[in-house]
Amino acid sequence: MDFSSLRILVLGDVMIDRYLDGKVERISPEAPVPVMRLSDEENRLGGAANVALNLKALGATPLLAGLVGDDANGVVFRELMEGLGLSSDLIVTDPDRCTTVKTRLVAGGQQLMRVDREDTHDVQGAAAGALQDAVKAMLAEGSVDLLLFQDYNKGVLSADVIRSVIALTQEHNVPTAVDPKDRNFMAFTDCTLFKPNLREIQQQVDFPVRPVLEDLDKAANVLFDRLQCSAVMITLSEHGIYVSAGKKSAIYPTDAKKVRDVSGAGDTVISVAACGLAAGMSLEDIAKLSNKAGAQVIAKSGVVAVDLEGLK
Repeated sequence: MDFSSLRILVLGDVMIDRYLDGKVERISPEAPVPVMRLSDEENRLGGAANVALNLKALGATPLLAGLVGDDANGVVFRELMEGLGLSSDLIVTDPDRCTTVKTRLVAGGQQLMRVDREDTHDVQGAAAGALQDAVKAMLAEGSVDLLLFQDYNKGVLSADVIRSVIALTQEHNVPTAVDPKDRNFMAFTDCTLFKPNLREIQQQVDFPVRPVLEDLDKAANVLFDRLQCSAVMITLSEHGIYVSAGKKSAIYPTDAKKVRDVSGAGDTVISVAACGLAAGMSLEDIAKLSNKAGAQVIAKSGVVAVDLEGLK
């Protein structure tokens, strides 16, 4: 399991995960809500940037393309990237949106509330052009082993951007992996690996999808028909991971022994899947390794990257 030679281009919605930690000792006299005394504030890379961190932790070289706003949080985001050894050359500043920030209030290890600051309209105009030009230039260099679409419905992966970039990957014979969301779920035609979770696929079909092989095969056939993709991976939470290449499918049970925080688990799974796909691993081995990586991160608090040595 050596991913050190891989260069993976991640295109998607980047954000900051902000944690406000404190202590609750009383209820507010103004309203029946807890009063948290703030003791610590921490900013972490989130969204597609967390996927890039997972890829880096796995030994691969991530190339991250996305949008931030022309605001103070955009500066914070770039500083976080620099501090963690990630290049921000493919990060475009869009003056028509704010930098996405998810702020979590945490006391006693429990999340009390999450506050999101975001714009979710589709990228347009100069920002869309700059983002696609950056991806085009990187693919033209011929040093990208796989392109990973990481969607959180924040507007970077519009239908137009998806179609344009997939056409570019086909032109340069670069495989693609997709972690979709509902808005443009069926726009990723001709991708290589498509990885929704069970809830997401259920929203797209008009029949029940239980975590059993018969239902999942039926759902996967819809994806094969609509997207003409090469492989399907469906994450099933506590039930493990389903994979199918069309003729052969299977469910691989989870390795999770302890669940502390599921935040970021999907990011870890798609990162492992992307590396495995780019390295030529079988779907079976990709599923098994993804299960182990997912079990590792959900045993920890907050959004964290996979630990390669622990995974080995």
